[in-house]
Amino acid sequence: MAFSLSSFCWGAASAPVQETPHIIPLPAALQVKTGEPGFSLKEGVKLPEGHPLSTRAERIFRDNGIKTSLAKSGADVLFTEDSALGREGYRIAVTPDSISIASGGPNGALYALQSLMQSIVTDGNGAPALPRMDVKDQPRFAWRGLMMDSCRHMMPVRDIKKILDLMERYKFNTLHWHLTDDQGWRLPIAKYPRLTAAGAIRAQSPVIGNRNKPDGTPYSGHYTADEIREVVQYAKDRGITVIPEVELPGHASAAITAYPELGNTDIPGFAPKVQETWGVHPYTFSPTEKTFRFLEDVIDEVCLLFPDSPYIHIGGDEAPKDQWKQSPAAQQVMKDNGLANENELQSYFIRRVEKMINKHGKRLIGWDEIQEGGLSPTATMMVWRSWMPNSSRHALAQGNDVVMTPNSHLYFDYDQGPGKPSAPEYETINNDNMTWQRVYSLEPIPQGTPKEQEKQVLGCQANVWTEYIPNLPKWEYHVFPRALALAEVAWTPRELKNEKDFKKRLDRELPFLDARRVNYKRPDNGAPAQPDAVITRERR
Repeated sequence: MAFSLSSFCWGAASAPVQETPHIIPLPAALQVKTGEPGFSLKEGVKLPEGHPLSTRAERIFRDNGIKTSLAKSGADVLFTEDSALGREGYRIAVTPDSISIASGGPNGALYALQSLMQSIVTDGNGAPALPRMDVKDQPRFAWRGLMMDSCRHMMPVRDIKKILDLMERYKFNTLHWHLTDDQGWRLPIAKYPRLTAAGAIRAQSPVIGNRNKPDGTPYSGHYTADEIREVVQYAKDRGITVIPEVELPGHASAAITAYPELGNTDIPGFAPKVQETWGVHPYTFSPTEKTFRFLEDVIDEVCLLFPDSPYIHIGGDEAPKDQWKQSPAAQQVMKDNGLANENELQSYFIRRVEKMINKHGKRLIGWDEIQEGGLSPTATMMVWRSWMPNSSRHALAQGNDVVMTPNSHLYFDYDQGPGKPSAPEYETINNDNMTWQRVYSLEPIPQGTPKEQEKQVLGCQANVWTEYIPNLPKWEYHVFPRALALAEVAWTPRELKNEKDFKKRLDRELPFLDARRVNYKRPDNGAPAQPDAVITRERR
């Protein structure tokens, strides 16, 4: 919603306000007084000059059509600190002549400002205003994330920035960036230039709309170090931490194509290539000292590119063991280290890598397969296989932290119910019925979790694998409005969740998405919000 702001008459009361805010995610406590004057935004707001939060506030107000000015005294917005609110909590008090924001840290203030943006209504004179209200809010979970897969299809930085802007609005704080896989290595590593010179190029891809037919067209691309630093800083300015993922020991075809000595070269038929089809492929890093030296070098550079990330994600999923079974070198490593089987070899491999990560003061996180063969007591586990409910209980019982990403509710590459266009470019991985309602129904804490272990459930995250998502408009169609449902699951107290109330607020939020030309799935009939959106593979 945008408004034209002309004259300057700061801090004036609005005409009476009848509308209530439509904040998503719903705050923990919200009191609104309707029928009374609120704070008028017709002439904009004055922000305190010199305050460290004013620059961010200026950006957020202006992005939402509200004019701003800086004042040495008499500002309309008052920022205060209150450590009791925690790093992400905040309080808001709006009166007819002031806006007070208290927070325990910069992120809390950002969330307060985003709540204000979703509270802008029209007063009795048709002018923009904030209703008189009081808010006290904090997130239920500390991890509120989306995963972006840049390996199968990668988006340019400009599109990633749009995603980050939307994440900020709905109080997500984690972007998990999947950067290496069988179909392409997108991560710049100065010490190993062939990772991007050779590992970022696949000869062809499946035709969009026909996964079994090759298109005959090379697909290539990778991010530069400067681009990654730009994304990391842009995210940080919006309260979002970017967590990189380097897949190992499986999903390694691209890396092994670039540096064949990293693979199991002693097996029959060894011929790695950057994979041209989707699915799981057999090429796995060899468990040798040469590989470990390579991975240590990679992790050293990754930690420099992502200095603020407390984690390095190592994947650890879908690692076929056939090559290790055939490799005399891998079998010798097992014998030398007293490992009973290839699952234990994978655990040994991951523990070696974890030490490299810990050396930088960071923690290892991986998909739930990392517990096969034994889970490190200091690793964090992402639970994605919904058909294995005991995996999370086992990790929690051992004292490990977990992040819930079950494919039953949070795989946003899955189909999201009736109404999908018949056009080939709207192909999905399956014909599931993962509606926003199913997402909203998720309870992240596994049933039966002892009270004392609940704090080990850090939060939840949606995963957006991009085999069938070649660009931003298709990504948006998969993610929205489901991301708004996830935002409320991750933030709002469980006892306040109400699907009918959420739907009312969602309907009021759709004009904002329309104004930003987000190609979301319309909740009423499933049609894309931007019917003229072009679904193509990006070329760099």
